[in-house]
Amino acid sequence: MKTKHLLEKLTEFLDADRRAQMAQVDSIEEVLEKLEKKEEKLRSKLETEPDPDKRERLEMKLAVCQAQCKKGVQIIEELLGKKDEPAN
Repeated sequence: MKTKHLLEKLTEFLDADRRAQMAQVDSIEEVLEKLEKKEEKLRSKLETEPDPDKRERLEMKLAVCQAQCKKGVQIIEELLGKKDEPAN
């Protein structure tokens, strides 16, 4: 194979990897949107719930949602190659 053809194959391969990463980012973003909506519902339930036991369960569910959102954001940042840079 000629060099040009090999470079085209390599470019095609690298682009496919990038497309797969972007598809993964898109699906994670969809899940994050759903988690954010669930968080809103849990917060509104938490505000109106008088029972301490139920409030505790709602708080735990809310904490789990928040932790999962944080993980999702970290994964997206890793896939996109963003790193935490110190603020000046």
